[in-house]
Amino acid sequence: MKNSGLKPRAKTKSPSWQVIYMDLMTNIMVFFVIIWSLSQGKGEGISETAGDVTTRLINLPGDVLFSPGQTSLTGPGKDIIGKLFKDENGKGVLSFDSGDLTKRMLVFHGHTDSDGKKAANINLAWRRALSAYEEVKSYNPELAEHVIICSHADNSAKEEVPKTSGKVSSEMRKIIREIKAKNRRITIEDRTVNKFSGDDE
Repeated sequence: MKNSGLKPRAKTKSPSWQVIYMDLMTNIMVFFVIIWSLSQGKGEGISETAGDVTTRLINLPGDVLFSPGQTSLTGPGKDIIGKLFKDENGKGVLSFDSGDLTKRMLVFHGHTDSDGKKAANINLAWRRALSAYEEVKSYNPELAEHVIICSHADNSAKEEVPKTSGKVSSEMRKIIREIKAKNRRITIEDRTVNKFSGDDE
């Protein structure tokens, strides 16, 4: 058989795993939409109460919301926030009318991994939290009166990155990458504060 001189075409890796990953993350966010909707204006759902403050938390993966090193939301990031904070007509689902005894606040927490300089990470985390807030505010204009924006950088990591020295195995590098990905996130805290905590008893 003669050699035609043509080189076989190199196989290109299909990016289909990215589509599957995005679909999976969107479905997970839809689940949180249901939990969030059930807990609107109620003391139900996933919550934690400490003293006069009741808190519900949602963690959103930073690698889906933002491209590496960027502070503007990606298309999938906007879709996720939209599924959480607007209805099918594009109207905001948040209600801040909680009566005279309580006040509802949303706290946007920005977190990064430990790579890079601390000062740059603090700025990155804050700007990402601000981007998430601005997207939610586009459906809920009254949010400006009920918001706190925080930057944590990597000072409150979800998981601590193990310290390594010398040669690092490929398995350990994979573990470190996965931990850092978990640490890159936006946490949205739905906080209901009792205005009168009973201190006058």
